[in-house]
Amino acid sequence: MNKKGFTLTELLIVLIIISGLMYLVIPNITSTKSNLDKQTCEAYVELVNAQIQAYYLENNSYPLDLQTLVADNYIKSETCPDGSIIIYEDNSARLEMTSE
Repeated sequence: MNKKGFTLTELLIVLIIISGLMYLVIPNITSTKSNLDKQTCEAYVELVNAQIQAYYLENNSYPLDLQTLVADNYIKSETCPDGSIIIYEDNSARLEMTSE
């Protein structure tokens, strides 16, 4: 009898190899994600600063706060996509420094 298929031993070996690869890959994914979140937030702050200048060019005055930019549809949110707080002072935006 010549049946084509995998034996239980072959399936177990494949599962062991896959779990070993996942053990190596998952920690790298989490560190990459946190790095990506930081870069995304920095890019959003640059966008906010560009929109502050656009507001100035259109209105001949700087916005009072970031909520003004949200209300006038210059930006979508006063915070970064990851929830980090953006500080607006001296007519520019920056990330709030947190102690880690």
